[in-house]
Amino acid sequence: MIQKLFQIRFLLFLSFCSFTAEVLAEEISSSKTSEKIVQVKSQDTKSDPKTTDADKEEEEEGLKKEELNPKKKEDLVIPIQFGFFVDGYYNASLNRPNSKELLYTTQATRTNEFNINLAYLDAKVETDKYRGRFAVQFGTSVVANYTNEGTTGKTSNETSIRNMQEAYGGVKLGKSTWLDAGIYFGHLGYESWISHENFVYTRALSLDYVPYYVSGARLSGKITDKLSYQLHLNNGYQVVTDNNKDISGGFRLEWNPLGNLMFRWNTFVGNEQPTTTPKETRYYNNFIAEWKPFHRLTLASSFDVAYQERASREDLVYTPEGPIYIRRDGTAFRQTYVGNFWIAYRFLPDWRIGVRLERYLDREQMIVVTNTKDGFQTGGGTVTLDYHPDPAILVRFTYQYRRSMDSIYPHEDNTSKLDRMFIFSLSVKI
Repeated sequence: MIQKLFQIRFLLFLSFCSFTAEVLAEEISSSKTSEKIVQVKSQDTKSDPKTTDADKEEEEEGLKKEELNPKKKEDLVIPIQFGFFVDGYYNASLNRPNSKELLYTTQATRTNEFNINLAYLDAKVETDKYRGRFAVQFGTSVVANYTNEGTTGKTSNETSIRNMQEAYGGVKLGKSTWLDAGIYFGHLGYESWISHENFVYTRALSLDYVPYYVSGARLSGKITDKLSYQLHLNNGYQVVTDNNKDISGGFRLEWNPLGNLMFRWNTFVGNEQPTTTPKETRYYNNFIAEWKPFHRLTLASSFDVAYQERASREDLVYTPEGPIYIRRDGTAFRQTYVGNFWIAYRFLPDWRIGVRLERYLDREQMIVVTNTKDGFQTGGGTVTLDYHPDPAILVRFTYQYRRSMDSIYPHEDNTSKLDRMFIFSLSVKI
């Protein structure tokens, strides 16, 4: 019995030893495997010098290719913004001209009828390297603004370009320097062609007789953080098709000494006479000041001084008996003086009132031709009440009063010194 018990214990001991040996063998093998893996990894980290040189050459070649062609897939996406603007109006003219057409203005020119003052579709792009805008347009202000565009050219005339508001491209030359070329808005004046951006619905007389648009090139940038500039070379004074062999130009200087104060000086110099007539150079200066004492109130003013050389000593003067020529003592300059004042106050979150006072003196008809004795000597005031429930929507009620020294405004089947009108307008800008 004791012998059998001993045999059983011996067998159990042998089985225990065999099991322990197997476990130890597995642990040893696993440790060896891990050591091999570590060795392999260490060998991988120690790369072959030949392979390293080849990799370096491939990397350098790849970098060179990237330098030569730095564009990536994400860079090929062009951030184009599309928009549109519609400005509809009804002009209830108290003069009620028989022709239904207003004179000496480009805005809301059709009377006692609903019409479109300006509508456009545009596409624009602006990145840190290039920019541009293309806009097509329609409206009564378009027809009025392009009346002086040349029509004798076969490939460039008003019938082909008057429906093109802007078409220009620009490239960045430096940190803040841009060069643009094409057809773009003019730089003279405080108010914009886009009525949605102005305090008063109609445009001041001085804005109607400076370029709404020009064709040429401009260089713009910053001199300091508070002083910026623009340099312009253009075909002429609100023309795309040039009417002579001379190039016109001008500049803008804008100074912002404070965040709510701005001063601007705009100039234009150029010959505005056709090639077939004697040369007369025009010098136009436009000074603007804007002050925003607080966010609800804006005060602005502008003063324009323009001179134009006389081609000869004989000057055409209009008298009650008819036009006559008067011989001057010298070829002095014709002169024009203009003054404007604006005030805009938002008295409620959705309501604003805008007022403009103006005076335009062009007795010698340097810019505005009336064929009358005293020329274009006109002044007046305009008031606009705005309902602005959304940035895209603007409902406007405007009353405009102007008085001239001579009877130049159409009044039924005659003319009058007064021009009075009430205008309702609604515009949408997206």
